[in-house]
Amino acid sequence: MADIKDALTSFAKNATKTSGDFFKTTKLTLAVSTEQNNLKNLYHEIGKKVHEIYQYGGTLGKFFDEKYLELEACESKITELKEQISQIKGTRECIKCGKTAERTAEFCPKCGVRMAVISTSEVDPIPPQPMQTQEESVAPEPYVTAPQSSPAPPQPSPPPPKSTRKCRVCGAENDANTKFCLSCGRIVD
Repeated sequence: MADIKDALTSFAKNATKTSGDFFKTTKLTLAVSTEQNNLKNLYHEIGKKVHEIYQYGGTLGKFFDEKYLELEACESKITELKEQISQIKGTRECIKCGKTAERTAEFCPKCGVRMAVISTSEVDPIPPQPMQTQEESVAPEPYVTAPQSSPAPPQPSPPPPKSTRKCRVCGAENDANTKFCLSCGRIVD
């Protein structure tokens, strides 16, 4: 009986020590993580301040000058790519809330802010260019077999009609989930 009591006491001491060590390491790991987040925030603040200095015409030396030019080029490329995507989709983003709207919409369907004016030549999306596959880039073989007749593919069914809501002020048709009229910017009931 004394052996069992000693074994239980020893087990309890080991369990207490192990759980205490686990608690300490967990606490220290959390402290390390907190300090790493503080470091990231400091890096972010420094970078933001450097960006502001350059944005207002300042300079910090050749290295930072070169990095800032790279940053501007990257931002410009991102803006350009986003514009190409929006032209292909026939949409654009609201400058206030970021909601996607049709390119011809004068007002945001979510927040009602007036959208920037886009000329009618910009409304038509850029037609997608077909990609050339590896097979197409290889010269055709001299012997061509006659094409096999295949059954005609089934005709796709027409898309279901979109539910719309009519603006009571200007009479324009809007999507059912639109809060603000795309033509006049008034709330759609």
